[in-house]
Amino acid sequence: MQPLLKQLARPLASSGGQFLCRSAVSSFQRTLPLSRTISRLRVPSESELPESTRQLISKHHGDNWARAFAVNPDTIRRFVTYYEDIFGTKTRLPLQERELLAVVTSAANGCGFCQANHTLGLAAASNDKLRAKRIALDHHLVDLTERERALADLAEKLTLTPRKIGQEDFDRLRKVGLSDEDILEAVETVSWFNHSNRITIALGVVPDARYFE
Repeated sequence: MQPLLKQLARPLASSGGQFLCRSAVSSFQRTLPLSRTISRLRVPSESELPESTRQLISKHHGDNWARAFAVNPDTIRRFVTYYEDIFGTKTRLPLQERELLAVVTSAANGCGFCQANHTLGLAAASNDKLRAKRIALDHHLVDLTERERALADLAEKLTLTPRKIGQEDFDRLRKVGLSDEDILEAVETVSWFNHSNRITIALGVVPDARYFE
Protein backbone atom coordinates (compact mmCIF):
# COMPACT_ATOMS: atom_id res chain seq x y z
CA MET A 1 0.00 0.00 0.00
CA GLN A 2 0.07 11.72 -5.10
CA PRO A 3 -1.78 12.61 -8.63
CA LEU A 4 -2.39 9.32 -6.80
CA LEU A 5 0.18 7.31 -8.76
CA LYS A 6 2.91 9.80 -7.89
CA GLN A 7 1.71 9.98 -4.30
CA LEU A 8 2.04 6.22 -3.99
CA ALA A 9 5.74 6.56 -4.67
CA ARG A 10 6.21 8.36 -1.35
CA PRO A 11 5.08 6.23 1.59
CA LEU A 12 6.60 2.80 1.99
CA ALA A 13 3.21 1.17 2.40
CA SER A 14 1.92 2.47 -0.91
CA SER A 15 4.97 2.03 -3.09
CA GLY A 16 4.96 -1.75 -3.36
CA GLY A 17 8.65 -1.31 -4.10
CA GLN A 18 7.85 -0.20 -7.63
CA PHE A 19 8.90 3.45 -7.54
CA LEU A 20 12.27 5.07 -6.99
CA CYS A 21 13.03 8.76 -7.26
CA ARG A 22 16.57 10.09 -7.62
CA SER A 23 16.13 12.45 -4.67
CA ALA A 24 15.38 9.48 -2.44
CA VAL A 25 18.55 7.71 -3.56
CA SER A 26 20.71 10.78 -3.04
CA SER A 27 19.11 11.34 0.37
CA PHE A 28 19.96 7.77 1.35
CA GLN A 29 23.55 8.25 0.20
CA ARG A 30 23.83 11.45 2.22
CA THR A 31 22.32 10.20 5.46
CA LEU A 32 23.15 6.51 5.76
CA PRO A 33 26.60 6.80 7.38
CA LEU A 34 25.67 9.65 9.72
CA SER A 35 23.21 8.31 12.28
CA ARG A 36 23.25 5.32 14.57
CA THR A 37 20.34 6.55 16.68
CA ILE A 38 17.51 5.25 14.51
CA SER A 39 17.78 1.71 15.88
CA ARG A 40 18.87 -0.11 19.03
CA LEU A 41 21.21 -2.11 16.81
CA ARG A 42 24.19 -0.86 14.87
CA VAL A 43 23.26 0.90 11.64
CA PRO A 44 25.79 -0.10 8.96
CA SER A 45 27.40 2.46 6.71
CA GLU A 46 26.80 2.30 2.99
CA SER A 47 30.33 1.07 2.33
CA GLU A 48 29.74 -2.01 4.49
CA LEU A 49 26.74 -3.22 2.55
CA PRO A 50 26.57 -5.47 -0.51
CA GLU A 51 25.30 -3.81 -3.66
CA SER A 52 22.03 -5.76 -3.56
CA THR A 53 21.27 -4.43 -0.07
CA ARG A 54 22.10 -0.85 -1.06
CA GLN A 55 19.69 -1.19 -3.96
CA LEU A 56 16.91 -2.43 -1.66
CA ILE A 57 17.41 0.53 0.68
CA SER A 58 17.39 3.01 -2.19
CA LYS A 59 14.33 1.34 -3.68
CA HIS A 60 12.54 2.10 -0.42
CA HIS A 61 13.65 5.74 -0.28
CA GLY A 62 16.45 5.23 2.23
CA ASP A 63 13.88 5.06 5.02
CA ASN A 64 14.96 4.32 8.57
CA TRP A 65 13.39 0.87 8.72
CA ALA A 66 15.43 -0.25 5.70
CA ARG A 67 18.66 1.18 7.06
CA ALA A 68 18.00 -0.49 10.42
CA PHE A 69 17.13 -3.89 8.94
CA ALA A 70 20.22 -3.76 6.70
CA VAL A 71 22.45 -4.78 9.60
CA ASN A 72 21.49 -8.29 8.47
CA PRO A 73 21.19 -8.28 4.66
CA ASP A 74 19.23 -11.55 4.73
CA THR A 75 16.64 -9.99 7.05
CA ILE A 76 15.93 -7.03 4.80
CA ARG A 77 15.87 -9.30 1.74
CA ARG A 78 13.26 -11.61 3.29
CA PHE A 79 11.25 -8.68 4.63
CA VAL A 80 11.15 -6.78 1.34
CA THR A 81 10.29 -9.89 -0.68
CA TYR A 82 7.14 -10.53 1.35
CA TYR A 83 6.27 -6.85 1.67
CA GLU A 84 6.46 -6.18 -2.06
CA ASP A 85 4.25 -9.19 -2.72
CA ILE A 86 1.58 -8.34 -0.16
CA PHE A 87 1.51 -4.70 -1.30
CA GLY A 88 1.93 -5.43 -4.98
CA THR A 89 -0.66 -5.45 -7.74
CA LYS A 90 -1.60 -9.14 -7.68
CA THR A 91 -3.75 -8.94 -4.56
CA ARG A 92 -7.44 -9.40 -3.92
CA LEU A 93 -8.17 -6.55 -1.52
CA PRO A 94 -8.01 -2.94 -2.73
CA LEU A 95 -4.99 -0.96 -1.57
CA GLN A 96 -7.16 1.26 0.62
CA GLU A 97 -8.39 -1.77 2.58
CA ARG A 98 -4.90 -3.19 2.96
CA GLU A 99 -3.74 0.19 4.28
CA LEU A 100 -6.70 0.24 6.68
CA LEU A 101 -5.65 -3.16 8.03
CA ALA A 102 -2.07 -1.94 8.35
CA VAL A 103 -3.03 1.20 10.28
CA VAL A 104 -5.46 -0.49 12.67
CA THR A 105 -3.05 -3.34 13.38
CA SER A 106 -0.13 -0.98 13.99
CA ALA A 107 -2.25 1.24 16.24
CA ALA A 108 -3.39 -1.76 18.27
CA ASN A 109 0.22 -2.85 18.72
CA GLY A 110 1.40 0.66 19.58
CA CYS A 111 3.92 0.59 16.73
CA GLY A 112 4.47 4.31 16.18
CA PHE A 113 6.72 3.81 13.17
CA CYS A 114 4.32 1.66 11.15
CA GLN A 115 1.32 3.69 12.30
CA ALA A 116 2.88 6.93 11.04
CA ASN A 117 4.09 5.37 7.81
CA HIS A 118 0.87 3.60 6.89
CA THR A 119 -1.30 6.55 7.84
CA LEU A 120 0.41 8.25 4.89
CA GLY A 121 -0.34 5.20 2.78
CA LEU A 122 -4.01 5.21 3.79
CA ALA A 123 -4.27 8.95 3.13
CA ALA A 124 -2.81 8.48 -0.36
CA ALA A 125 -4.97 5.48 -1.21
CA SER A 126 -8.18 7.12 0.04
CA ASN A 127 -7.29 10.69 -0.94
CA ASP A 128 -8.41 11.78 2.53
CA LYS A 129 -5.63 12.79 4.96
CA LEU A 130 -7.93 13.83 7.79
CA ARG A 131 -9.90 10.59 7.78
CA ALA A 132 -6.70 8.57 7.66
CA LYS A 133 -5.38 10.40 10.73
CA ARG A 134 -8.66 9.87 12.58
CA ILE A 135 -8.56 6.13 11.83
CA ALA A 136 -4.98 5.97 13.09
CA LEU A 137 -5.95 7.66 16.35
CA ASP A 138 -9.04 5.52 17.00
CA HIS A 139 -10.99 3.77 14.26
CA HIS A 140 -13.95 3.28 16.62
CA LEU A 141 -14.67 7.02 16.43
CA VAL A 142 -14.71 7.17 12.63
CA ASP A 143 -17.80 6.72 10.44
CA LEU A 144 -16.62 3.63 8.56
CA THR A 145 -18.62 1.63 6.05
CA GLU A 146 -19.88 -1.78 7.20
CA ARG A 147 -17.14 -3.48 5.22
CA GLU A 148 -14.44 -1.19 6.59
CA ARG A 149 -15.74 -1.69 10.12
CA ALA A 150 -15.67 -5.47 9.77
CA LEU A 151 -12.11 -5.39 8.44
CA ALA A 152 -10.91 -2.95 11.11
CA ASP A 153 -12.50 -5.01 13.88
CA LEU A 154 -10.89 -8.15 12.49
CA ALA A 155 -7.48 -6.44 12.51
CA GLU A 156 -7.87 -5.32 16.11
CA LYS A 157 -9.23 -8.65 17.38
CA LEU A 158 -6.67 -10.79 15.56
CA THR A 159 -3.92 -8.55 16.93
CA LEU A 160 -5.02 -8.29 20.55
CA THR A 161 -7.01 -11.48 21.20
CA PRO A 162 -6.32 -13.94 18.37
CA ARG A 163 -7.76 -16.94 20.21
CA LYS A 164 -11.14 -15.20 20.31
CA ILE A 165 -11.45 -15.21 16.51
CA GLY A 166 -14.41 -17.40 15.66
CA GLN A 167 -16.72 -18.42 12.84
CA GLU A 168 -18.93 -15.42 13.56
CA ASP A 169 -16.08 -13.09 12.57
CA PHE A 170 -15.74 -14.76 9.19
CA ASP A 171 -19.52 -14.85 8.70
CA ARG A 172 -19.60 -11.11 9.32
CA LEU A 173 -16.94 -10.56 6.66
CA ARG A 174 -18.85 -12.71 4.18
CA LYS A 175 -22.00 -10.63 4.79
CA VAL A 176 -20.20 -7.46 3.73
CA GLY A 177 -19.02 -9.01 0.47
CA LEU A 178 -15.72 -10.74 1.17
CA SER A 179 -15.07 -14.18 -0.28
CA ASP A 180 -13.15 -16.83 1.61
CA GLU A 181 -10.11 -15.97 -0.52
CA ASP A 182 -10.48 -12.29 0.45
CA ILE A 183 -10.80 -13.18 4.12
CA LEU A 184 -7.62 -15.24 4.04
CA GLU A 185 -5.75 -12.33 2.45
CA ALA A 186 -7.09 -10.00 5.16
CA VAL A 187 -5.90 -12.41 7.87
CA GLU A 188 -2.54 -12.74 6.12
CA THR A 189 -2.15 -8.95 5.90
CA VAL A 190 -2.95 -8.42 9.57
CA SER A 191 -0.62 -11.26 10.56
CA TRP A 192 2.22 -9.87 8.46
CA PHE A 193 1.86 -6.47 10.08
CA ASN A 194 1.99 -8.04 13.51
CA HIS A 195 5.29 -9.56 12.39
CA SER A 196 6.49 -6.21 11.00
CA ASN A 197 5.36 -4.28 14.08
CA ARG A 198 7.22 -6.54 16.46
CA ILE A 199 10.52 -6.26 14.61
CA THR A 200 10.21 -2.50 14.37
CA ILE A 201 9.18 -2.10 18.02
CA ALA A 202 11.98 -4.36 19.24
CA LEU A 203 14.59 -2.39 17.28
CA GLY A 204 13.09 0.94 18.34
CA VAL A 205 13.14 2.22 14.76
CA VAL A 206 12.58 5.98 14.71
CA PRO A 207 9.97 7.28 12.23
CA ASP A 208 11.37 9.38 9.39
CA ALA A 209 10.74 13.12 9.56
CA ARG A 210 8.91 13.06 6.21
CA TYR A 211 6.15 10.93 7.76
CA PHE A 212 5.06 14.04 9.65
CA GLU A 213 5.40 16.62 6.88
